[in-house]
Amino acid sequence: MKKIYLIALSVLTLGMTSCEMDLKPYNAIPDTEALQSYNDFKNMRVGIYSPLRTVNSGTFLLTSEIMTDNFNAMVGFSNSYGDMYRWQFNPQTSDFETIWADYQIMIGRCNYIIQNAALLDLTDTEKFSETQVTEIKQVIGEAHFIRAYALFNLAQYFCADYEASTADKAHSGVAFSTVYAPTSDNSKYPGRSTLAETYAQIKSDIQAAKPLIPATPTSLNKTNPVAYVSQDLITAFEARVALAMDDYATAAAKAVELINGGSYALCETADEILDMWQNDNTSEAIWQIPIPSADELASQTGQYFLPYNDGSTPDYIPSGDFLSIWFANDLRIKGYFKVAKLTTSNGTTGTVMMLNKYPDDSGIHQNVVKTENGRWQSEPKVFRIAEMYLIAAEAYAQLNDVTNGAKYLNALQSKRYEGFTDETYGNATELMNEVKNERRREMVAEGTRLFDLKRWHMGVTRTLTQQDDLCLFPGSAVTTKLTKSADDPKMILPIPKAEIDANPQIKQNTGY
Repeated sequence: MKKIYLIALSVLTLGMTSCEMDLKPYNAIPDTEALQSYNDFKNMRVGIYSPLRTVNSGTFLLTSEIMTDNFNAMVGFSNSYGDMYRWQFNPQTSDFETIWADYQIMIGRCNYIIQNAALLDLTDTEKFSETQVTEIKQVIGEAHFIRAYALFNLAQYFCADYEASTADKAHSGVAFSTVYAPTSDNSKYPGRSTLAETYAQIKSDIQAAKPLIPATPTSLNKTNPVAYVSQDLITAFEARVALAMDDYATAAAKAVELINGGSYALCETADEILDMWQNDNTSEAIWQIPIPSADELASQTGQYFLPYNDGSTPDYIPSGDFLSIWFANDLRIKGYFKVAKLTTSNGTTGTVMMLNKYPDDSGIHQNVVKTENGRWQSEPKVFRIAEMYLIAAEAYAQLNDVTNGAKYLNALQSKRYEGFTDETYGNATELMNEVKNERRREMVAEGTRLFDLKRWHMGVTRTLTQQDDLCLFPGSAVTTKLTKSADDPKMILPIPKAEIDANPQIKQNTGY
């Protein structure tokens, strides 16, 4: 019987977005027959990895950044992400539908693999070799991990910060299913779980993935091990999830495990940091998604932070408030920023710092694509060892262990600042304040800022600009002087209207 490969599976492996749940694979073979061979699993594996470039670039990073306090819109900007910048978004904002839908599609594809794999007899030695069984199990493990990763990110965007005291509240979590069962009957669509149930599923999938992912790369990922799910990646994800759940002991332990493992070294010079973002060469990456060809590009994240053409201005420049926490001896400045004299559409001129983490003349542009499409991007660095130092420092600060917290913060800063000497902190509050500043510097434009503010129970406050008259409506409460409290309902994104309309089980977030 004819096998299904990726083109057919683009229909077959549906997520739960309402516009797709009523589709059935009428032109394909039955679901239970689609994954029958070793090659079927290898081909299906592409379907769970290919979206990872998308969900780790463009809108998926910019939403968290543009909403908050690191950037100001310039005069004459294109209005891209303008509703987020002004906090005038609503459930019909199309970018939110993209975020919701793409992660749900990933979950659906993972469900399909996990569900069909359970029907196979992997003890059949006539059909599967020992090596093939190991590699099929690896794909199953990857599906569990990627499902957990998608669920976690949905919770970060569309749910409140995790608090054990409120995590059991009805409709507080993500709407999801772990079963692949396309149907047009909307009474069978899943409602929102509790946040506790969402995180329980994330942790369950992590545990399911662990024994299936080999300790060393197999033939499936020998060419670029960092591109695929590894045991170290699982550990890094556990640290990130534990921090989000306020499980500080676990977060610290997992982060320190990777730090002490010695497999990932922090960049030590300005040129190494530049090389990480300019050419994607780095010892820091725990999970870096490759872009080997023009057919596998990520979104052009940097096009909003750099001039689109000679003589034009970027949409967004770093805020004065953000730049005020930087120091002249910071080695990251060379790799993170670019200085230019700009003239706005109304003739105002100024010399500004522009974000250059996703450069227009990147290695991808120069060496891989060599066309306009290769500009303003770098390979997504989804997990870096620098984040593990920050997680360890934050977790220990929250545990009131100032000694260990300072140890890991100083270890990171010693590689980021020329002439650095260790700092001492009188108490956990002092340490935590510097952790917040250092995380803001290190992780800028990597899509974490909104989630960090939620985790710290902080709102959004924009204060200083680089130069007021370069910015859109300076002094306005919806632009450069925007202030939102930690309990503002819009700190949590709305469930997309299309999903609410089609799925009677889903309850909208408060305030929309």
